Amino acid sequence: MAIYHARVKTFSRAKGHSSLAAAAYRAGLLILDEITGTRHDYRRRGGVVETRCVVPDDAPEWALTPTELWPAAERAERRKDATVAREFEVALPHELTDEQRSDLAGEITRALVERYRFAAQVSIHSPDAKDGLNWHAHVLATTRRISSDGLAEKTRELDGGPAGRAEIEWVREMVARVTNAHLAAAEVDATVDHRSLDAQAQAALDRGDLGAALALTRQPTKHIGKNASALSRRGMDSDRADVTAGIERENAEQFEALLQQAVAQGRAIPSSEGHGEEQAKRDRQRGRPAAVVDLSQDHGGGQLRGVRGLRLTGVGSYALPPRSEGPDAEVLFGEAMGLWLDDALAGVLDRLRATRQLLEDHASRLATHAGAKGLRPDLRELVKRLKAVRRWAVEWRRRLGVESRALANLGRAERALEEFSEHHPTPGEWSPKEWATRRGRRFAALEQRLNALKRAREAISPEAEADCHDRLESAIIDAEAWSQDLVQRYSVAEDKMAPAFGPIKLLELKTPSSSKAPRLH
Repeated sequence: MAIYHARVKTFSRAKGHSSLAAAAYRAGLLILDEITGTRHDYRRRGGVVETRCVVPDDAPEWALTPTELWPAAERAERRKDATVAREFEVALPHELTDEQRSDLAGEITRALVERYRFAAQVSIHSPDAKDGLNWHAHVLATTRRISSDGLAEKTRELDGGPAGRAEIEWVREMVARVTNAHLAAAEVDATVDHRSLDAQAQAALDRGDLGAALALTRQPTKHIGKNASALSRRGMDSDRADVTAGIERENAEQFEALLQQAVAQGRAIPSSEGHGEEQAKRDRQRGRPAAVVDLSQDHGGGQLRGVRGLRLTGVGSYALPPRSEGPDAEVLFGEAMGLWLDDALAGVLDRLRATRQLLEDHASRLATHAGAKGLRPDLRELVKRLKAVRRWAVEWRRRLGVESRALANLGRAERALEEFSEHHPTPGEWSPKEWATRRGRRFAALEQRLNALKRAREAISPEAEADCHDRLESAIIDAEAWSQDLVQRYSVAEDKMAPAFGPIKLLELKTPSSSKAPRLH
């Protein structure tokens, strides 16, 4: 099996991070920080195979140049604790050629850009370990979408919470799917799997493959990180590397002992797919997860010692507890109900008749279709579409609020300059240089406020208003069409005894209502 790895991290000013430094390091470039004058020069670093930028079709030309893109991304963030960049780190199979890895990294990056509409810099790095297996790509993305007008609103759906977790799961699944497609196209007999080890072990158990399940059950190791890796390459000790090495040794020792115990008890019989003791050993030696299962328990269904989620359910049969697939149908109905009751949707409720019917009969639909396999993903999609309706229902008022705040900020900047000029017409107690610096700061603040007001007024132009209206109409149509489909797919007999919007698990929505505009970075 090829190596799978997909991780998302953020860079924040609150932690002293800089998107310029991150971009320069990953691409092996020199990028100058215009604000601080710092030179981020990593032109001498090795291991960078290639770097390119991927942007939406309507993005400006400068977004394709890292030395122009990242200074612009830094300038777009005003807050001292702003998140300035987001990184998607993915493994690239060593079984592919350089050209094939380049194509794979490019397709993964394009999929991310198409979904989130940000600008991204993808850098392919060669392995820094002796085994030559750790080919990987760093996809460094702006935290704002980009269009012909430049960097715009934040990619809030990636900020965290249930929506963020769902997006990360989509990223992990997409990386696995695209990687497997490229492996197949290259005629490489290997695949990757984005699911958790427990989920993969469950799949092996479902097909009766005990050997594979053993090989997929292990105690996870710790991520070593760049600092500990650098120490290891120099022959120096590090706590993280020592911990990981200890876990690996323990996994191997427990695997050997437990597998032999299973063989002695007659439980490690090769499956119909031929995955038995020898295959399990080969998998472990090739880097597949080692087992940590204690099979010495009785057959009464007790928890197995040392295992992460593997449970004995009967003589010769093993099963993992069902993995969490996100909120259940009742909770999702509750989240949809919370969106329905949000004041932001008050003006469009008469357009969402099928949605109302779907939610009014939620109790009957749950009772009738609780076991339906597609109910939860269908409800997740309903919630997603209702969120889109809410977003565009408040977008115009939000933009008006931005314009109002920009006008107020401009007034404060003008007053600050006037007061300074009135009280300090000459350097006085300051040196001429200090006086000029203080005066210049107020002029710079005034210019920034003027630019912010200009952008805010451009966002409420007649064309922008028409665009907001069109997007709201599209979101309403999409949500209503989906609700109509669900009403038919999960049909129920009319239940006159069930009160409209009866008891349900309502989630406390943390997104802003129409009465309060969201905070902008």
